[in-house]
Amino acid sequence: MQPWTFELADHTDQPAATVWRKTLARLSLPEATLLVPTDAERRADPRQRITGRVTQVITPLGIEITRLTGSPQRIAGRYSAQTDGVWLAILLSEGDTSDGPSATLASNGKSWTLGAGAIGCGPLAADAVLTLPRSFSMLYVRLPRLSLHFRLLAPTPLRVGVLDSTLGIRRVLAGFLQSLGQSLEAMDTRQLRAIELALSELLIGCVLSDPAYGGGDPPLNRRIAAMHSLCQLIESELTDPDLTMTAIARKHGISPRGLQKLFASTGQNFSQYLRQRRLARCHDDLASPLSAHLSISEICFRWGFNDAAHFSRSFRQAYDLTPREWRRQATGIVRDE
Repeated sequence: MQPWTFELADHTDQPAATVWRKTLARLSLPEATLLVPTDAERRADPRQRITGRVTQVITPLGIEITRLTGSPQRIAGRYSAQTDGVWLAILLSEGDTSDGPSATLASNGKSWTLGAGAIGCGPLAADAVLTLPRSFSMLYVRLPRLSLHFRLLAPTPLRVGVLDSTLGIRRVLAGFLQSLGQSLEAMDTRQLRAIELALSELLIGCVLSDPAYGGGDPPLNRRIAAMHSLCQLIESELTDPDLTMTAIARKHGISPRGLQKLFASTGQNFSQYLRQRRLARCHDDLASPLSAHLSISEICFRWGFNDAAHFSRSFRQAYDLTPREWRRQATGIVRDE
């Protein structure tokens, strides 16, 4: 799998700040404000360059892994297109910190220093401000609901903050993320499947081991863990148009009634969840530059729908837009398919 790359220096026909904001929006990142002189000031002093480079891969489960390198900036807001999920951020290079911290994270009146090895994290639905006062290299990971949601159903919800990565499993996660940030170009689909499983399990271990980040009591954790494993199994089988609850229960090693009870504890049933996940994967693919070469029908059948008209009706009911309208809005693609 070839990563998607973007180099700001290759786009000189528009103001650099405008191009960069559009690029981050395309990558599901909140709005960025460059903390550098304006384009006019830069023209007056060419030594002050605005730089920006992006490398992104998307795993089979839809986890977006993005390496950002660029000029000082502030990334603020939240990802409004999808409110269920978690983000992670870690600096890959910290630079000279003699004149202050290399990065800070702020949310809800609190702020944290994001130094070397520290992991910023939070729910996609929460507003946060990440300030990078000097040139930086950073790994940003967006994990959608399917990767973590049921493992984070605990009395205290996940909040924006910084995971201290000096000890235990958090140190392992920090090292994993730093290595991942240096190796994106070398990953194929098989390797990304292993990456997504390891990443979700490491983060879950960090969260559930700390009550401040949503750890629940053992019975609750066991149920959440079972649901998480079940959802990952379903996700790996979404492309099968003949997928049934009985088949999933058998592969998971429980009875169909046991499967129904797990879903009932979340207020859903198997059929609803299966349809929602297939629609969500189609929704993401229609907005992704990595799937721009696929037609709407190809995306529909890719994720287990076997009737294009039924898919279109279900999509519109879920998102208040037809698949074509959503793709046009998200990517500008207007061709008939």
